[in-house]
Amino acid sequence: MTINWIRKAGGLSLLAVALGFGTSALAADGKYPSKPVKVVVPLSAGGGADTIARLVASKLAEKTGQSFVVENKPGASGAIGTASVAQAPADGYTLLLGYTNMAQLPALKVKLSFDPAKDLTPISLVATSVNVLTASSKIAPKTVSELVAAVQKNPLDYSYGSYGQGSTGHFLGEQFQLQTGTKLVHVPYKGAAPMMSDLLAGHFSFAFPDIGSAWPHLKSDRIRVLAVGANKRLSFLPDVPTTAELGYPGFELQGWFMFFAPAGTPQAIIDSLSTNIAEILRQPEVAEKLVSLGLEAGSGTSAEAAQFMKTEMIKWADVAEKANMKIE
Repeated sequence: MTINWIRKAGGLSLLAVALGFGTSALAADGKYPSKPVKVVVPLSAGGGADTIARLVASKLAEKTGQSFVVENKPGASGAIGTASVAQAPADGYTLLLGYTNMAQLPALKVKLSFDPAKDLTPISLVATSVNVLTASSKIAPKTVSELVAAVQKNPLDYSYGSYGQGSTGHFLGEQFQLQTGTKLVHVPYKGAAPMMSDLLAGHFSFAFPDIGSAWPHLKSDRIRVLAVGANKRLSFLPDVPTTAELGYPGFELQGWFMFFAPAGTPQAIIDSLSTNIAEILRQPEVAEKLVSLGLEAGSGTSAEAAQFMKTEMIKWADVAEKANMKIE
């Protein structure tokens, strides 16, 4: 795929030079966008990623006077929708709202039709989320230290759940085992809703849901939140310690959402989108909406987003290698 993309990009570059313009995606008057823009969300409608995409898309439409149309393309842990953008024309009219799993899938050595590092260009880090170590009230341990001690003593009595094989929850579970020297049974589900339902029912021991998925159940007596992955305690969970406080500073229970464009998209378009998104994220009503979803508004330039993505890919590749992670 990469070789084909290089040939395609090279051909387009030569054509642009021959015609005397290097940013063919721009309209004749130099304005972008000059027609509707498609924003692909590689997850089902109604979730956090979908809500974020629609929020930012509506604000981009207000700022530019052009429609930004959200299209959901779920499947294969986000790979289907992501591939459709990676293979789209690099003209700024097909964008992607990617998320944490984009930096994790390549670490599993699975066969992908795209390379996130080569076929996509980061535009802006839109939001970060906090994951929480949440245990069933049916298990005896009430703190992380008690949980670790119990798992070390009787590993077969404990298991952790995730949204699915290769999901962020799967990676966090493996990272937890590396950090604590424990070994657990992994129980993968097909999404957040069934996982949370079974956690509430006590069908497995604990999980690492994002705060948005855990939010409706925080006051339930059927679960206990043992730790949060934020750099400080959450205002609505003031008695729950952070992982750093508990002695695991490298165990970050955090996810993220980022806008991408196909590689080769003119830098002028990337910069325009990055600037507009940064301004949108500073709007009070946008920040408030993100907070209501358990998210924090992102910031930074496209270059900073690219460096963030690179760091994430290195981090999760290290976890996958050390844990010998595989997808069956």
